[in-house]
Amino acid sequence: MKLDSFDKKIMALLVDDARLSISDISRTISLSRSAVAERLKRLEESGTIAGYHAKIAEKSNGKVSAYFAMTFSPLSCDLLVAPLMAVPEVKLAHSISGDVDLMVFVEAESMSRLNAIRESFDHLPNVQKIITHMVLIPRIER
Repeated sequence: MKLDSFDKKIMALLVDDARLSISDISRTISLSRSAVAERLKRLEESGTIAGYHAKIAEKSNGKVSAYFAMTFSPLSCDLLVAPLMAVPEVKLAHSISGDVDLMVFVEAESMSRLNAIRESFDHLPNVQKIITHMVLIPRIER
């Protein structure tokens, strides 16, 4: 599906605030409410907009985060979806191009829990190498 500048503006607004009304979006991007409603319906039906989510505020800032760059031989990313889903601290997992096969973002309550998760990843099928990248300071969160 090809997106035009209005589609991109609608999506950017919803990324910042998924609760924006059609009227608010309409005023912001200077399109009629019916045009915005049609575009939203098309974006949803095509799967471009896959859902609307609430971002829950954390009560404390004591969490630690890391990205795990994982390489497998032979490639086995599909085998890892279920074991990774079983770890509630795993927030994102993306197959990527290049030397790394899978990038996994983990947010844990403590360094010891993060380390335990990292050690459990060593037992996943076909793991060849895992490189841990600790998050020092979040810069942009949308």
